[in-house]
Amino acid sequence: MPGFVGHTIGNTVVLVGTTAVMASQGWSLADIAVVDAGIVIANFVLSPDLDLFNSKSMEDWGWMRIFWWPYAKMVKHRDLMHVPGIGTLVRWLYMAVVLSIVIVPIAIILRRMNFSMTFQGDAEDILWYLGYVADLLVGAALADTMHYVLDVTTTRLKRLMPRRYRDRYERYAQRHREHEGFYHPSYRNGYAQRSVHEEKPTLQGDHE
Repeated sequence: MPGFVGHTIGNTVVLVGTTAVMASQGWSLADIAVVDAGIVIANFVLSPDLDLFNSKSMEDWGWMRIFWWPYAKMVKHRDLMHVPGIGTLVRWLYMAVVLSIVIVPIAIILRRMNFSMTFQGDAEDILWYLGYVADLLVGAALADTMHYVLDVTTTRLKRLMPRRYRDRYERYAQRHREHEGFYHPSYRNGYAQRSVHEEKPTLQGDHE
């Protein structure tokens, strides 16, 4: 897996490329900004790696990651929710539910204090704002697509590597995560664990 840094670099490329393409095609600054915001949010806030409770993306939520615990328990890592589009929509809907849990009680309290807010607009205005929601989801889907492509590519490349190089890579990745301050033992996969616990077999004659 490319890790948080690798995904961030990949999505930075997506951000720059998407901005350049949209600007060359004459999209408005508002549309470009919203699409770019979707890319940034999908990388730092609503990453596909939220299905791992001990991932860097989850730890960035701080104490609020408790809201994502049910999601991490229900979703298997790199399962269907890792697929761009499907996983993107589910995570954003889940986020909407989490926000409603926080916002609805506040709205009830404000209403009892005779403070209310109403939407002033018609159907055309609603469609206008829904267009920006679509822009946001498009940007998120682009970021999730890059995330998925990097995961699949690096996994296949790692399987082609000789065993000793894979072990060396896992040790390097572990040291990097420890240095960055977000290492957790669950990051280690089978290769790293076996490299620590397995001993090189010796012949009986070697001890004589």
